[in-house]
Amino acid sequence: MALVSVVIPTIRRPKLVLRALSSVFRQTYQKLEAIVVVDGPDEETIAALGSIDDPRLRVIVNPRSLTAAGARNVGADHAIGEWLAFLDDDDEWLPGKIETQLAFASRRDAILVSCLSRVVTPTASFTRPLVAYDNSVPLDEYLFDRRSLFGSTNFIQTSSYLMPRSLFDKVRFNVNSPHDDWDFILRLSKQLGVRIEMAPEILVILYSEEQRPSLSTNGSWRDSLVWIDGIRSLVTRRAYSGFCLCVVGSRAAKARTYSAFFLLIYRAFRFGSPRISHILPFIGYWLSPEPLLRRLRDRKSFSIAPASSRIP
Repeated sequence: MALVSVVIPTIRRPKLVLRALSSVFRQTYQKLEAIVVVDGPDEETIAALGSIDDPRLRVIVNPRSLTAAGARNVGADHAIGEWLAFLDDDDEWLPGKIETQLAFASRRDAILVSCLSRVVTPTASFTRPLVAYDNSVPLDEYLFDRRSLFGSTNFIQTSSYLMPRSLFDKVRFNVNSPHDDWDFILRLSKQLGVRIEMAPEILVILYSEEQRPSLSTNGSWRDSLVWIDGIRSLVTRRAYSGFCLCVVGSRAAKARTYSAFFLLIYRAFRFGSPRISHILPFIGYWLSPEPLLRRLRDRKSFSIAPASSRIP
């Protein structure tokens, strides 16, 4: 059996990281090590981790914060397993996550294996993605080329990643990116030609939109625009315009930075190929209050499903 190294970055969230760790140690696949990287001095979290009596746990403390991306890199550098998996400290896995993904990988020529997630917000619970990625379209278009007026149902998140350890050094997490999870998987796919596979089963529970501190930061809308411009050669025109109008646009509208409206429209048409499903939601971001948009998103298109369900 191959050893799987699980990397969990954390800071100042002892209860959450203990929940995440508990889901790791409940895995049906038991040959694993859990590497928790405490991203900076944090006596409470270190003490909480010290209460765990399991030889599979290793704790690393960064002398200063390196962000979630940097902490993942540190954890991966200390890993000794043949496979790497990543788990955010506020998420948790279902018990069959690792076993299912390894079995899925053995049946396919897969390099990075993802899965479905059950997303839990304060007001709703839904499955993401509704359509598993099957390599029929470029990964960037799957993520950013929005085709529905009511929100994208496509989704790949770091807590779902499982990959061979030998591949990691070729594309590490970018500590300067406001979207390090997307940056990582896009470079794997678009620069190295790595095949991304998705097990069509809910294996991760992701808790979203809770008001609490986080290691991850998505930066400002300007940071997001700089990022997509920096990888413009890797993405299609459809993906570029979708990201500008639907990702950057929603953030700029939330910040009420009205000067961004025409800038983003210009860039979407100059360097992209917008769909009507990019343009109309972009306009809607500026006309509708955020609580209304959230309610519409939660009510439209997403199924409320038990954690063990599969894609219909």
